[in-house]
Amino acid sequence: MKKPFLIGAIGGTFGLFAALALILTSSSNDFTLSGIQAALFSSMGLMGAALSSREPRFSGWMLLSSAVWILITAPIAGTLSILFLYAPAIVLLAAAGLLALIEQEPEEEAL
Repeated sequence: MKKPFLIGAIGGTFGLFAALALILTSSSNDFTLSGIQAALFSSMGLMGAALSSREPRFSGWMLLSSAVWILITAPIAGTLSILFLYAPAIVLLAAAGLLALIEQEPEEEAL
């Protein structure tokens, strides 16, 4: 099992759990919207982690963009306090994305 897959899967799972916790305990529509957006981008991070063994470059960009978009959706609710809730997911998804981008492309066999 490769490192980008494992780290990305853990980060995406943390993001989904944090988003679910925010959705279930939200007191306003802005918090709910931020939680839904974070859940969507965390699932994109999980998809990027699943692709990391076959397409490391593409999955790296998916993982990095999901981390950035989760970072952007946190202040939508008008407070930066929920950024601390998403911080582990953001850090893990960004680290997995960087590891996937640094990783060498698998060479295809010549026929």
